[in-house]
Amino acid sequence: MISRAAHAPTEEELNKFNSIVGNENISIAEYSSKDNGEDLQSFRHNHDDYEFLIPLKTIPLMFYEKADYIGEVGFVYPINPYSRHGIESVSKNSEFYSVIIARDYLDKIKTKFGFQNKFFYARFNVGISLLEYIKTFQRLNNSPLSTPDEILNITYLIASYLINFGLVTGHTDKRPEKRYFPKMKSIALYMYDNFKNPDLTIKDLAALSGFSVAYFTKSFKQFMNDTPINHLNRLRLSEAKSLFYDKSLSIKEIAKMVGYKNETTFTEAFKRINGELPKEFRKKYY
Repeated sequence: MISRAAHAPTEEELNKFNSIVGNENISIAEYSSKDNGEDLQSFRHNHDDYEFLIPLKTIPLMFYEKADYIGEVGFVYPINPYSRHGIESVSKNSEFYSVIIARDYLDKIKTKFGFQNKFFYARFNVGISLLEYIKTFQRLNNSPLSTPDEILNITYLIASYLINFGLVTGHTDKRPEKRYFPKMKSIALYMYDNFKNPDLTIKDLAALSGFSVAYFTKSFKQFMNDTPINHLNRLRLSEAKSLFYDKSLSIKEIAKMVGYKNETTFTEAFKRINGELPKEFRKKYY
C-alpha cells in the first residue's frame, strides 16, 4: 500500500481530503473544499513515487522545484520522484485529484512501452477517459463485490494513459526556474480573486504592485513565466472549462461569467491559448 503521506505531509492535512483509496501500486486522493469546509494549507514536500495532480477547479498557485504556476482545469501536472513540490494556495472552491503511482510499477510499464529513458516534465491534456478511469477505480475500491482482477485492470489503464499522453503528447512548455518575487505572488493571488471582473486591467495591477506597467510586466513574467495579460486569460479560461460540464450554460453565458465582456473576445482568447474554438473543445472533452 502506498503511504497516504505521499498526498500531503501531515495527518491533519490528509484528513481534509474527501477520500483516499488505493493499493500497493496506486493511491488516489480526492479533494473538494466546498464539501469538507476546511481549506488545505500550503505545503511543500517530496517522495519517491510519481504523482499526477489533476485540477477540476483552478488551483491559484502550485509549486514544482523552483517554479510557481497556476493549476489550470483540463491539464494533468506530473511530478517525478524525489522532486520537491506542493500547493501554495487553494481557493474556497478548489477541487482536484492527487494520483500517486509507485515508481517501480510505473517504470515497468514505461519500459514495456519503450519510454524507460523518458521523464515527465510538462503538463498534458487530461481527457475525459482518464477521469472516468479514476471514478471507476474509486467505485471498485469502495465496493465489496469488486474483484482483484478488476482493480488490477483499471490500475493498469490509468498508468498506461498517463504514460502514453504524458510522454508522447505532453505540452511543450517546460516549467521555468526563476527568482522569487513576494509582491508578484500577492498580485497573482489577487488576480485569482478578481479575474471575473471584466474591468480589471494590467494598469490596475501595476498600481497595486507599486511598479510601473513596464517593470511590473517584466517582474511578473519572471515570476510566473507568463505575461500578466496571458495569465489573466488563463485564469478565466480555466474557470470556463470547469463550467463546460454544465450543459445548461451557453458559451456566451460562460464568457460573461468568467470576466469577458463579449463572446467574441472569449472565443479569440480561447482559440489562441487552447488551439481550438470553445464549442469544439467542449464537444471533444465534455
